[in-house]
Amino acid sequence: MSSSGSGPGKLRSLYEGGRTIRLSNLQRVVPFLADVSRGIQQETGYSNYLHAFVTPPGRQGLLHHWDQQMAVIVQIAGIKRWQLWRPMSPSPKREYQESFRVWDPGFIPRWEAMGPDLEVALRPGQSLLLPRGWVHNPDALDSEVRSIHLTFAIRERTPVWVAEKLVGRVIEKDSFRRVILPGDIGGHRLSQQVRDVGQTLVEHVAGLDVDDFAQSLYRAALSEKEHTT
Repeated sequence: MSSSGSGPGKLRSLYEGGRTIRLSNLQRVVPFLADVSRGIQQETGYSNYLHAFVTPPGRQGLLHHWDQQMAVIVQIAGIKRWQLWRPMSPSPKREYQESFRVWDPGFIPRWEAMGPDLEVALRPGQSLLLPRGWVHNPDALDSEVRSIHLTFAIRERTPVWVAEKLVGRVIEKDSFRRVILPGDIGGHRLSQQVRDVGQTLVEHVAGLDVDDFAQSLYRAALSEKEHTT
């Protein structure tokens, strides 16, 4: 279990009680890590954010779960074991098949009965690339030394991102900003609205300067900062 937003005294008490402490979004406050984060985005076009996890010796933070973005795990101190299972759903997103939204209490007994597809014990200086959607169950193996690791959460660009940008551009057209009257929200009239907007959207996309739009996408990929708490 992790905790955030607490004072030093409470954090120490939680840690001594066996809780994992998460230090969130370190790219905002540590200049060196801000440089690393920017470097990742400049090289890949993927926005990213960085958390640190401090787990007491021989204890565990989060149990089995999967994440909606790729992660690079860097072990700093201690040894952390990662039990890994193949994705239940390919390429989940925050809005699609995120673990807590589709959680079933039977997941963990099923995974434990099958056993992990892969098990890795990370030592200081080692790293692990954790693809999006892979189920993971990390725990600190060393009973004498606390585990500290960094997680670089890397938000890969997808066709959904391109589609969102395509749709986002339509706000520049007057026809997409007009008011839909209350009487047109419902039944046959709303179905007609959907048909009309869909046709206008097709025409909008067909009329785009693709190369110009691609350049704007590239600039966005290198500059947009998306993160989570």
